[in-house]
Amino acid sequence: MQEQDTGAQGSGFTQGRLSRRGVLFAAGGIAATAVLAACGDNGGMGAGKKGSLTLWASTTFAGAGSSALRKAAGDYAAKNGVSVTVQGFPANDLIDKVTTALTGGGGPDIVLVDVSQVPQLGASKMLVDLTSRIKPISSQFFAGNIAAATVNGATYAVPYDTNNVALLWNKKMFGKAGITAPPTTWDDLLAAARRLTGGKQYGYMLGAKGYGSFLFWPWLLQNGGQILDSSGTKAAFNSPEGVEAWNFYANLYLTQKVVPPTFLGVTDSWDQYIQPFMTERVAMMAIGDWGIAPLAKGNPGLEYGVVPLPKHKQSATLLGGNSVGITSAAKDPDLAWGFISWLTGAAQEKVLQDGYKRIPARTDVTGSAFVTGDPARKVFAEQATTAKSRPSVPTWGDIEWGVMADAWDLVIQKKKAPEKALADAAAAATKKLSGK
Repeated sequence: MQEQDTGAQGSGFTQGRLSRRGVLFAAGGIAATAVLAACGDNGGMGAGKKGSLTLWASTTFAGAGSSALRKAAGDYAAKNGVSVTVQGFPANDLIDKVTTALTGGGGPDIVLVDVSQVPQLGASKMLVDLTSRIKPISSQFFAGNIAAATVNGATYAVPYDTNNVALLWNKKMFGKAGITAPPTTWDDLLAAARRLTGGKQYGYMLGAKGYGSFLFWPWLLQNGGQILDSSGTKAAFNSPEGVEAWNFYANLYLTQKVVPPTFLGVTDSWDQYIQPFMTERVAMMAIGDWGIAPLAKGNPGLEYGVVPLPKHKQSATLLGGNSVGITSAAKDPDLAWGFISWLTGAAQEKVLQDGYKRIPARTDVTGSAFVTGDPARKVFAEQATTAKSRPSVPTWGDIEWGVMADAWDLVIQKKKAPEKALADAAAAATKKLSGK
């Protein structure tokens, strides 16, 4: 979910409001500084060094003064005598704030950004190449999350949390419709959605703009299609497999009419997307684990299950999450690495688990009580081992949240035929990949 506020884009939620990029970014520059002197070992290069660090993240993580990330920074400061300032920006503004600051010669030492934004920052040398530092510990993280942070063989960030897309289904609504199990194939999903649609109730949820374009990719992958060609320089999503998947996806609304027309208004946040499922007007939706906490808060009594996405030619889902990198403005990269290696270490998984109910991007989490003790998290964690990352190309954000978002809107607004819109989007995406 590139979370413009996944996987995506694939992924996240702010305090009380889900962000578009996801899964995965902060109310205008609130800062908190934790400065305490003590001794300690962070387990990485930079341990025992004195100095100051500034970390920029979204309010998803930075939040208010009591957020888990701020508390963690305070703990690290207390143990290592390092000043760690955590500053947050609104999700939709973070990447622009980072690039503007770094281009101007300023900016933070460390950034926590959506995995889909790492290629852009890495290719422009705004992030430090961490390949040699990460190589000895890369096996500790899900391969997909490492791949998402790697551009042309160089890895520019350490995976932090991971997410992917699964299917949420309303057990009560299924029961009333006489459907005994969630769908496992496209045909099953369509049949169930049609049966669950009637009156003011609908079977399936979609999103508009970038939400819709992001959630298309799993369908493409499930049909055996590819997003880009093997060279990464040409769009491949308009292949016969892509056209079939795109038509099936679009026709859930256009011809099958199993989607509430109000989905056209899902343009600003995942909150808008989740609302119909939360209020039991829609029986099924695809989303990442960032949707779980809002559902628990908004409708604690909601009876729903989480299962892998229905397959077609194969099973597939899209990987998202966030990663932590050292910027070109870092005054002391070793000091920054010390904090990052500590924050992404096994001992700090509790920061994500307790503070955000997020799944760490570490492979050891699959056997943890945090995952095995929760059926929903177990599905997401199991999918994390095989989830596919989006292409690691610098222009990906422009393609997913620009080209594809516009193409999707033209289709659902019935301004352009699905196949024509997809073909035009592929041509535009290929042009962007060429740098034109």
